[in-house]
Amino acid sequence: MNPGKLKFGDFELDVAGYELSRDGRSIKLERIPMELLLLLVDRSGQLVARDDILEKLWGKDVFLDVDNSINTAISKIRVALRDDPENPAFIKTVSGKGYRFIAPITVLLEGKAASTQSAEPKHSSDGPREETVVRQEQITPGRVQGTEPTLSRVVAPLDGAPPARSISMVRSGPRPWWLWPSIACVMLAAAVAGWSWRDSLRRMVSPSPAPVIRSLAVLPLENLTGDASQEYFADGMTDALITDLAQIRSLRVISRTSIMRYKGMRKSLPEIARELGVDGIVEGTVMRSAGRIRITSQLIYAPSDQHLWARSYERDVGDLVTLQGEVAQAIAVEVRATLTPEQRTRLSARVTTNPAAYEAYLKGRYYWSQRTPAAERKSIEFFQQAVEKDPDFALAYAGLADAYNFANILGVLPPKESSPEAKAAATKALMLDPQLAEAHTALGLVKSHYDFDFPAAQREFLKAIELNPNYANAHLLYAGAYLTPMGRHEDAIVELKKALELDPLSLPLNNMMGSTYLWAGDYEKSLQQYQRTIGLDPAFPLVHFFFAGLLQELGRYDEAIKENQRGELLLGVSPEEAAAEAAEFQTALQSGGPRGYRQKNLEITLKAYKQAGTSYFEAITVAGAYARAGDKQNAFKWLEKSYEDREGQSITLVRWLPDFNSLHNDPRFADLLGRMGLPL
Repeated sequence: MNPGKLKFGDFELDVAGYELSRDGRSIKLERIPMELLLLLVDRSGQLVARDDILEKLWGKDVFLDVDNSINTAISKIRVALRDDPENPAFIKTVSGKGYRFIAPITVLLEGKAASTQSAEPKHSSDGPREETVVRQEQITPGRVQGTEPTLSRVVAPLDGAPPARSISMVRSGPRPWWLWPSIACVMLAAAVAGWSWRDSLRRMVSPSPAPVIRSLAVLPLENLTGDASQEYFADGMTDALITDLAQIRSLRVISRTSIMRYKGMRKSLPEIARELGVDGIVEGTVMRSAGRIRITSQLIYAPSDQHLWARSYERDVGDLVTLQGEVAQAIAVEVRATLTPEQRTRLSARVTTNPAAYEAYLKGRYYWSQRTPAAERKSIEFFQQAVEKDPDFALAYAGLADAYNFANILGVLPPKESSPEAKAAATKALMLDPQLAEAHTALGLVKSHYDFDFPAAQREFLKAIELNPNYANAHLLYAGAYLTPMGRHEDAIVELKKALELDPLSLPLNNMMGSTYLWAGDYEKSLQQYQRTIGLDPAFPLVHFFFAGLLQELGRYDEAIKENQRGELLLGVSPEEAAAEAAEFQTALQSGGPRGYRQKNLEITLKAYKQAGTSYFEAITVAGAYARAGDKQNAFKWLEKSYEDREGQSITLVRWLPDFNSLHNDPRFADLLGRMGLPL
């Protein structure tokens, strides 16, 4: 028995098999249009309101662009059924209200189609004619929702009119006794079918539950133009899509830094998902040509490599911002994400109406993400272009604030030049959009590193995390620019672990975790973390210098010298220069032990400071070298310079940097911490 096959017009709908066919040939229909068709059939003859469609197919708390999504689904059903919307045979549009399925429906109770007319009896050449039972019923509009367990209810319309056709029993001659049990079974089956049909149909609308996706990674969109100069555009669109999806608090969305490690890499999606710890993968392509943009994207349930959804979009270049939002909205629908009203509004909002400003913004983010001095200068240039083209572009001001903050960190600009610019840009961004997590994070960094206003910094970081828990940078800076300076090491480690869940392959973030363990005094975990970071990418220069510092603290000077040499080679120092410096350290260590090593470190640091010229060289680095060499007077002199220069990224950590352990009992050290509002 299979009560799950329906017939209307030339079409057959196998509910159990989740298949629409015509003349025996399957017709492809995507999941959402198929579910909508089954819903309309289930309520045949009744008006199904658009709000009801939204609730039944997606749920109340799921964001959906109702007009576009429902209209698209209806359009796909009409194409499949060859239904003319002006003169419909199947689906009638009730303007401003919803839709009604108007075609008569026949329920096929057996797996094969049966005629709506009575079947002719079979004739036996050597016996009486046998009775044939044609198990079929026709449902007029309004009929599918019957629930009473009676045969009359099964075959009669809900409005009480005579049935279009009941179950026919064509007979000739006396009914054989052995046929009575079969007839009873047929009638009982028909009754049961009527009783359970509505529940069966509802269960079969989704024959198997869609995989649950609670975590997502957007792989780098592939640039199909063949033009390397367009890489910024593909990467920028990837970044923008991640930024949009990261606003969905019910999803964990992997940050850009980690996913960009897969750019150009050929790995299986299940393997990538395991490495990133996610359920879902979004991948796609970008093509821009002759003033048009084409984006294709698909959603995959990664553990089983199951394709859940795919779509292609094409728009004019001027509709770039709208296009980006449409893709994010469609993905939000497919993963059945739960959104607050505020999140719905932000997902559908246009960040700018100026295409040229948005283009400049994408270039700014592209260069900012490279984290090199030269690229940082370019990012500032493009962000400035973006806000000049659209003075109300809040996200571009937030980008400009990020660029100035990192220009400070990378030594492109001194803090007294970069931090006021970052503060002004972040403040402007928040004036335009108080709910912008990126701007709150950027302002929090200025409050900590430049103003030494730690209560204000904490408020900004916590607000950013509240607005966007998926923003890894907010967790990172809350840990490094507030919790660690305050001596709250356990909390800092917890916060960094949250950041690593969002950005597991980020080299700076993994390196920061190693340093945080070091500052907390857990040298063993610090050692393991630095080694893990080197395992992720041995060519990352910064980790070798930090690892060398830990090895030095552990008294493993020979290994520290080798790690420092590796870092210099990766930074571009010539092999001859790097080898010569390593030899100097080895000679000093052999002749003077640890004290000789520390003295040589001071000499090399002072030499590097003099050679820096106009490039910014942190005073705290010189202070640390003096402190390790035992020269407290000069150590405090350079610490004071670091304080005056507002070297906040380093001076705010001075209490926990091993270089300055020898100064802790000096009253000048307590005075310095007090002026910054830091605990002793």
